[in-house]
Formats: sequence, C-alpha cells, structure tokens
Amino acid sequence: MPLGLLAGIALLAAGGPLGTDMYLSTLPAIARDLDAADAVTQLSITAFMLGMGVGQVVVGPVSDRVGRHRLLVVGAVAGVVGSVACALSPHIAVLILARLVQGAAGGTGVVLGRAVIADLVSGAAAARAFSVMMLIIGLGPVAAPVIGGVLGGAVGWRGIFALLAVVAVGQFVVAWRMPETLPPERRFGGSLGMTYRRMGQLLARRAFMGQTLCFALGFGTMFSFISGSSFVMQEQLGMSPLGFSLVFAVNAAALIVGNIVTMRIVGRTGPRVLQTVAMGLQVVGVVALLLVALSHPGPGGGSVAAVLGCTLVVTLGSSLNFGNTTSIAQGMAADRAGAASAVLGGMQFLVAGIVSPLVGLGEDSLLTMAVVMAVCSAGAVSGVVLSRTAREAR
Repeated sequence: MPLGLLAGIALLAAGGPLGTDMYLSTLPAIARDLDAADAVTQLSITAFMLGMGVGQVVVGPVSDRVGRHRLLVVGAVAGVVGSVACALSPHIAVLILARLVQGAAGGTGVVLGRAVIADLVSGAAAARAFSVMMLIIGLGPVAAPVIGGVLGGAVGWRGIFALLAVVAVGQFVVAWRMPETLPPERRFGGSLGMTYRRMGQLLARRAFMGQTLCFALGFGTMFSFISGSSFVMQEQLGMSPLGFSLVFAVNAAALIVGNIVTMRIVGRTGPRVLQTVAMGLQVVGVVALLLVALSHPGPGGGSVAAVLGCTLVVTLGSSLNFGNTTSIAQGMAADRAGAASAVLGGMQFLVAGIVSPLVGLGEDSLLTMAVVMAVCSAGAVSGVVLSRTAREAR
C-alpha cells in the first residue's frame, strides 16, 4: 500500500487526536473565559467524542453503498465549519454544539480511513497498514499538546481552534484528491435501510463484538487519562500548561513506539499475539496507577514521575492494541468494511463520551481517573475473552 496514500488517510483521520489534544491545556482557561464549571467545560470533549461516534455510525454504512470519496469531501467541509464556529463561540453552550459538528466531521475521516485500508489490504498487511496510519496519526498527539501549550499562552484557546480550521482546509484538499477505493461493482446494491441492517447484523456476531469491546474499552482506558490529565497534572500536581504538554507528548511518543513494534514484528507473530501483550501491559499499568493513587490520596497526592511511568505502560499497551485489534475486527467483516468500521468507531467514541465527564467527578482527580481506567481495562480484557471463546465454540 503506497505510503503517500497512507499519509493522506492519516491526515484525514487526524481530526480526532488534533481536536482533543491541541486544546486540552486550555480547558481551565475556557472555563474561566466562558464562566463555566470544570465539569461543564469537559462536556466540550464529550460532545466532540459523541459527534465522532455518531458521524462514524452514519457515514460508515452509507459509504458501503455510495463509495468513500464524496463522503470524505463532505466531512472535510463540515470540519472547517465546526472549527470556525468553535473559535467564535461566545458561550459554553455554543462551543459544545460546535464541538459536536467538529466531532462528526472528524468521525467521517476516521471511519472512512479504516474502510479505505480494508478495501485494499487484509490480514497481517492490514495490521501493518493500520499501524502505519496510527504511527502517522500519533505524530499529532506528540506535536499537538506542545503546540497547544505554546499557543495557548500566546493566542488563547480561540487561536487554537482557528489553527484547527486551517488544518481542516488542508484535509479538504487531501479529500478532494483522494482516489475512490470502492468501485461501483463492489458496492452494496440494496436500499439504505438494508445498508443499516447489515451493520446491525454485526452486533449479533459475538466474536466481532468481543473485538469491538476490546478496541473501544481499550481506547476508553487511554482516553480516561487524556480527558483527566490536564486537571490531574496542572491542578492536583501543580504543573504549568507547557510542562503538562511536554508530559502528554511523552505519552504520545509511546504510541509511536508501539506502532513501530507492530509494523516490524506482526508478520511473524500475528495480530492476536500482540493483542494479548497489549492487554497485559494495560492491566499492569492501570493496577500500578491505582496503587499510586490509593497510597497518595487527596489534592497534591502522588508525583508526576510515578503517574507518568504508569501511564506510559498503559499507552504502550494501547498502541499495540489499536492496529492489531482493528485488523482482526475488520477481517471478520471484510464484505462490509464501512459498516464494520462504523461499529468499531461508534463504540469507541461512545465510550470516550461516557468516560470524559466521569473522570471530572470527585475531589481526588487522580484516584477518579485511575478507577475509570481500571473499569475500562477490565472490560477490554473481557472483550478479548468473549471473542476468542465465541470463535472456539464454532
């Protein structure tokens, strides 16, 4: 699969990490400027994640019927509109609504990016391609927090959303030039209702849904840290916005390392072995973080080094999980790649939308975040068990 095409797919799918990571350090400033509570401000993350989920559920199955290209273009246009609206928001409610639109646009790029790869390759080749895509996307979380930390002080959160609007314009250019990967003869010829029924049929496949739970709840484990980290690091542990951004970038670098590992060895080990390793790393990291939180309760408890060490292990496990689990799940529904991608993405961002406000509850932000991460991690492991026992029962 050409690297240039993968890079284009990654840019289109980068709306998700860029839309969250770049403005995280400015959440406290948004709360002050718009006179909103911290929990209400975090709803801007929830709205974005729900938009990502709904966008994927709507667009994925439709793309099996009409193709990928035109929907990519429409999604990019919506991204420009949503980003501009965020930058101009006069009230927290307007910002939350604009983030919903921005998220739906990002979801279009993500769901179609996975579908395009599934159109072209399968098996270990797909796992490598998904890992390359995640590697390129992973550069966003490395750079975005640093850019956000620097720009947040210089141009404020509105300037950050203006920059995201510029990125969306670039995504439009890429989408316009992206070739169609699902020719008419391979498209589903039934009605729109039948298209969505095909997606619904996937929900009855225990093996596929187990992989979906592993993917979504594995993401929820990491996203609990993403969502709660700004308050934990800055308000509970006393870091500056720039310091927080650098710590966050270190975690994002672990995503890159994990995807490089997958690219190099998945052809020898297979996706399932790496998935098992991924779950083990997530569990170890989450248990260690729980112990840190329980041994240092309350505001000011814990240390940056201890929290960073634990979350690095979790993030490394997550990076091994995403590409390999996506490859396994998409391979189970190769005849309906768009619908399968929609189920994966819809569940992923539904989970993200749920965990985001949960990590903002309570006085001890670190403990709350660790508990939510533990619940998600346990669910991800259960998904793997469900999938593998369902396949063995056949």
